[in-house]
Amino acid sequence: MMLLEKIKTLGLSHLSYLVGSGGQAAVIDPRRDCAIYVEKARAAGLRITHIFETHRNEDLVSGAPILAEMTGATVLHGPNSERPVVYAKTARNGDCFTIGQLEIRVLETPGHTDDHLAYALFDTAYPEKAVGVFTGDALFVGDVGRTDFYPDRREEVAGLLYDSLQDILALGDQAIIYPAHGAGSVCGSGMAEREFSTVGHERLNNPRLQITDRDDFIDFKVSENHYQPPYFRLMERLNMEGGEAPPVVMRPRNLSLDQLNSCGADHLIDIREPMAYASGHLHGSMSLPVNMLPAFAGWFIEEGQSLA
Repeated sequence: MMLLEKIKTLGLSHLSYLVGSGGQAAVIDPRRDCAIYVEKARAAGLRITHIFETHRNEDLVSGAPILAEMTGATVLHGPNSERPVVYAKTARNGDCFTIGQLEIRVLETPGHTDDHLAYALFDTAYPEKAVGVFTGDALFVGDVGRTDFYPDRREEVAGLLYDSLQDILALGDQAIIYPAHGAGSVCGSGMAEREFSTVGHERLNNPRLQITDRDDFIDFKVSENHYQPPYFRLMERLNMEGGEAPPVVMRPRNLSLDQLNSCGADHLIDIREPMAYASGHLHGSMSLPVNMLPAFAGWFIEEGQSLA
């Protein structure tokens, strides 16, 4: 049995993947609440042996070290000359990993970040052409990755992304692309609502890939203006050191008004819809609907602060 399943994290538009064959499985860019991967793999009779990270994420805490502890799987991450990822082994261009009948080949694709990798997926029964490619934040459906994380090297990293995209395009038009984000993510500005595409379709239709001159591409990327949420630097640090598993809470306990007033929380969050909040709310509470928590809570709540 072969398996390739996309797992989407709503709010962040984060896309991770479970791929398996021959009793083995790999997870690409896992989120922090990792039980879902173990459960899906177990249901399919697969054991998770590898965890592949496309890059150091800025908008979420990676679940790679948590999932590795749960499963004993090996974590692979790209080369980083400044500071290695402490919980991962380094994968480099040309490395190959076998998952049953599948083979995952590593492409170094810097630009979005220096450590960025793409992972080309091959079926060993048809080894000449890639079946697909996990593109991380290098290539999205309808867009390409942002290149503003190194402000002193803007031209250089934009050029690196251009070169990396050529390596992805060289895999062939038949390859299905599996990006790390969909529309609504802060990691790009022009992503399509679709979450399925091929290299060939993007070559013909992705506006960024229509810029075929390298210098023109660099000029375009340098002129982009993306915002950086304040929690990005915290995410970067946690994803170098390894974040902790989220607490297991089956259901928050009910609190009386007196208990709320005396709980000592730094922030009181009202997760109802905005119109419900506008009709009446507790003094000092912040309106942040539950579906907006993943993307926007980090704008207002700092590391170490508590909420109720």
